[in-house]
This record gives sequence, C-alpha cells and structure tokens, in this order.
Amino acid sequence: MKNVEYVILSDVATLSVGYPFRNTCIPGDSGVLACFLRDVDLDGSLNVNGLKRVEKVKPNDSHLAVAGDIVFRSRGVSFVSAVVPPLGEDLLVVAPMIRIRVDSTRVLPEYLAWYINGANGAAYFKEFAKGTAMPVISKSVLEKMPIKLPSLQAQRNVIELVDLGRRECEILTQIVKQKNLILETEISKYLESL
Repeated sequence: MKNVEYVILSDVATLSVGYPFRNTCIPGDSGVLACFLRDVDLDGSLNVNGLKRVEKVKPNDSHLAVAGDIVFRSRGVSFVSAVVPPLGEDLLVVAPMIRIRVDSTRVLPEYLAWYINGANGAAYFKEFAKGTAMPVISKSVLEKMPIKLPSLQAQRNVIELVDLGRRECEILTQIVKQKNLILETEISKYLESL
C-alpha cells in the first residue's frame, strides 16, 4: 500500500497513566467527572451516561482528558480504547486507565482507537500482556505498539467505512427486533383464533 508509514504509538501520541487513588474514592455531586475501567464499553465507546463525579482530588494535567483524547483500558480480559467526546469539561482518567493524546497532524483519534481495538491490537496485546488472572498492558508496552499509519485522508476513509458498518449493524438489529415483534403478534392472533 502506498503512502503508509509504520510507526510506534509513542511517535504519534503521548501517553499518561491515570490518577492513582491512594485512598477510597469519594463520589460527589460537585467533584470532577471521572473515567474508570467500567466506563469504557467493549465496543470501544465511552459510557458517558455512566460517568460519576469524585471529590477531593488534585489531578495533574496529565490525568485529565479532553475531547479527542483516547482512554485505554489497560487491565482486564479485554483491552479496549474509546475516544472522549465533547463533554464540556475535563475528564479525570483514573488508574489503571491510560490517557492517549494524539498528534492530530499525524493521526485521527478515531482511527487510532479503531486500530487499537482491532485485530492488530488484539494480537499485540495477546503477545505482550502480563499476568493470567488479571492481564495488564503497561504504559511502556502500549507506547511500543506498532501502528500502520496511512494519510489523514485515508484514515478518514477508514473511519467513514467503520461508521457505515456500525450503522448497518444498528439498522439490522432494529429490523430483527421489528420482525420478531410482528411474528409474536401474528402468533398471538393465531393462537386466539384456535
């Protein structure tokens, strides 16, 4: 493929480990919005409605994510990343999550998250994860992840195809639900006619 560069993740992004809670996390209404492992869904989306606030924290800028940053689940049975959408405020990334801030002149966050979540990422994480009961990918291992980097326009094209594929799946799911509802209704009518 022409115009493809092979880089490692740290060539196109800076990585920071999330905020380490030394004591118990104190939830609250007036604190900072926080992102925990549970907030990144397996499909690579950030569960914005599930985000909670925590109080009495003093994070560094390196612990805060903004729109366009990526949060990475570095521990568990599946390693997955999600792009932070516009939230209107900073998001506290909590350890063991890792914040990835891309160099937007070289890589789109959506492309990088898709790449990390795809087959290439899965193969890399399978090879380099440490631990068996609770596998972990360290920041240094993530920084060395090889990335196939096409032009920004090619990255946009990939993301457009990915989005179309997701939309198609959503539509097909709706069709199946409607079909099952119609079938259920017809079966009920049939049973009542007996």
